[in-house]
Amino acid sequence: MSLPTYAAYKESRAAWLGMVPEHWQLTRIGARFSERREKVSDIDYPPLSVTKNGIVPQLETAAKTDDNDNRKCVLAGDFVINSRSDRKGSSGLSELDGSVSLINTVVCPDNGLHGRFVHHLFRSVAFQEEYYRYGKGIVADLWSTNYGEMKAITLALPPKPEQKAIAAFLDRETGKIDALIAEQEKLLTLLAEKRQATISHAVTRGLDSNAPMKESGYAWMPVVPAHWTVAGLGYYATVENGTTPSRDVDAYWTDGDVPWLASGEVNQVHIRDAGEFITQYALEKCSLRILPIGTVIVGMIGQGKTRGMSARLLIDATINQNLAAICPGAQLNGGYLLYVFHAVYEWLREAVTCPGNVRPN
Repeated sequence: MSLPTYAAYKESRAAWLGMVPEHWQLTRIGARFSERREKVSDIDYPPLSVTKNGIVPQLETAAKTDDNDNRKCVLAGDFVINSRSDRKGSSGLSELDGSVSLINTVVCPDNGLHGRFVHHLFRSVAFQEEYYRYGKGIVADLWSTNYGEMKAITLALPPKPEQKAIAAFLDRETGKIDALIAEQEKLLTLLAEKRQATISHAVTRGLDSNAPMKESGYAWMPVVPAHWTVAGLGYYATVENGTTPSRDVDAYWTDGDVPWLASGEVNQVHIRDAGEFITQYALEKCSLRILPIGTVIVGMIGQGKTRGMSARLLIDATINQNLAAICPGAQLNGGYLLYVFHAVYEWLREAVTCPGNVRPN
């Protein structure tokens, strides 16, 4: 989107701002905001959550501490930001009175500031990067920014009427964009469902809609074409898993050239490269086998959607103990097998989690 330029600009002397309109005021946060530090109880002031979608009422299922009286007060019109760098983007203008945990910083804008302008300014990527640049901590990728550091940040502020106009423009335009995103997400969900249904139908019923059917004896595919053979996977493939060579033995890892896969690699679907490599020495000492191209691997343990995910090797590789490898025999096509595992993804997740509730075949 192309926006009109101003007649004149000036240097802000702040790297994150660069050149700003000449009539905008350069100031520091500490000159236009005050910190709200009042401690309250979440009984008197309902608990709020500081999220990437703004400030919202805390869910009943949210993790809570027993320190109910040791929370920060938030009043409608305050801006709240999570001070921890691993919560970057969790901030917003509160429309509610309430309370937040002590890790958050609560600031009150003065009367010369328009709340929605502050909301958009402080939630911008540029400001977020500048804010956390002031943080301190003992861990390289985790630090906190307190108000004493925050108040030194330079701002460029237009007159209040212009703030209102900018905020109204952003509310309107971001609202349109958010609506389009919601429509696309809905479409993507429908397409994903259609894709899954297409795969499931093809691998369990084939391509001939007129083919006679028979019962399979398995819940995840009640009927199959009458001419298909129904048998356990072990009749047509070998199933095995791997291991993780000890990280304490440098000779297993240093200058390794044998691809070694962890469970997260199944998210590639078609695996063309490995994140780590082991040595020939590790291969011999740890009883690992190099799996051939075409092997289907399945995540048996993993975070999020990884458990139950499947992928096919396009390289020879070894695997860790959290993956299962299925090497198809001469009577089983590896590409077809991969789609079978895609079709049974949800079933397989349940099988891995509650093995006693499903049949092992």
